[in-house]
Amino acid sequence: MNLSEMHNIYHGKRDTFYCVEIADKSVVRDNQLSELLGENITKVYHSPFGATELIYSAKFWKDKDSVIRFINYKPKNNYHLVELNREEFIDSIPDQTIDENLELKNFHKETYLKNLTLKKQESKYHRVWVEYRKQYKCISAYKKVKNLQYWLPCKDCGLIPLVWEFNNGRSTGCGCGENEYQHHSIHAESIMSYVKRNGGSALGYNSDELRMNWNQWVKTGQNIFEQQKRNNPDIW
Repeated sequence: MNLSEMHNIYHGKRDTFYCVEIADKSVVRDNQLSELLGENITKVYHSPFGATELIYSAKFWKDKDSVIRFINYKPKNNYHLVELNREEFIDSIPDQTIDENLELKNFHKETYLKNLTLKKQESKYHRVWVEYRKQYKCISAYKKVKNLQYWLPCKDCGLIPLVWEFNNGRSTGCGCGENEYQHHSIHAESIMSYVKRNGGSALGYNSDELRMNWNQWVKTGQNIFEQQKRNNPDIW
């Protein structure tokens, strides 16, 4: 597989889907009554053809900035961003044919059909990605990098890394290593470590440090974080 094919699989599609839940005063009031009566709470979603209680007829976005702009343009109602990963989106769209069982009004059918088409495309890509993901020696917490074009492929296995970034750690995973728990990894100082060293302040924290450390290791073999730890064993 050449580098172009790898890029198409790795970064061929965005992994997150967004829709908008509507929670205006009437919806909140009805849900409060339902909760008091022990009844199911109703969720209402934005659709191009009006509000809908059926998530599979809601409008979905792939670009977070676009949906945030939409929400900010709707000041009179309380709109909430709903985020779904690829698997959740696929599971939210039923496969059955449009019929009475879907309880769809005619003007929501068009949106459902678009979502169904998108689901089929995403399902196909998901199968390809799951197979490709087997090359990586790291747990499922490791995710694709952003701005793929700025990350170098591993100098040993040739894979663009996956990353795991959370409050207490930042690390990479690629195809090098024995298994998902014992694998090669480049690290960067965590946000909590940095804040502790700087008296509770995150000012000056470099969110791009993991990429920089990884690329430096690829180009020169230098492990910057390990050198930092030798000088200051308290960082993590």
